[in-house]
Amino acid sequence: MNKNLWQNQDFKLNREYWSKKNPSESLKIRIENLLLINNILKNSEIFFFLEGQTLNHIYRKNSLDPKDHDDDIGVFHEDKEKILNLNNILKKNNFKIIRNNDQMISVCRMKRYIDICLFKKSIFKIGYGKKRFPKKYYTKFNILIFEDEEFNIPYDTDNLLDIRYEEK
Repeated sequence: MNKNLWQNQDFKLNREYWSKKNPSESLKIRIENLLLINNILKNSEIFFFLEGQTLNHIYRKNSLDPKDHDDDIGVFHEDKEKILNLNNILKKNNFKIIRNNDQMISVCRMKRYIDICLFKKSIFKIGYGKKRFPKKYYTKFNILIFEDEEFNIPYDTDNLLDIRYEEK
């Protein structure tokens, strides 16, 4: 295993570190990171979209969840090598690749990380790892404005989020 990549213990230590900090400190860095990644990927012509709890919170509350330990974006698996080829640009922006597997690439800056989830398509579903969703939500995309920047979001986000995160 590459010693330069984080292990499960590293992610646990990172979560514990931020649990003891003021959430506003973390949120500022997380927003900066998301805006930087947005800029890097757009300039590199790599299509991506908000994903997971990052999508859920930004879409429903126009903010990041202060309790979330990471941020998530989605990229189609066929663009994995394009992202890895951005390593020099990522480094210039103080990001480090801390995870690289078949399901995701994680990048870290200022002790905050973003998971870049690598979405694979099948006949009816799409997703990464064990997370699979109806393909219809990922055939078209809408634009959402967050922090005065445009981000792609899956089509019919309301219903997708209802399926994924039932409000109780």
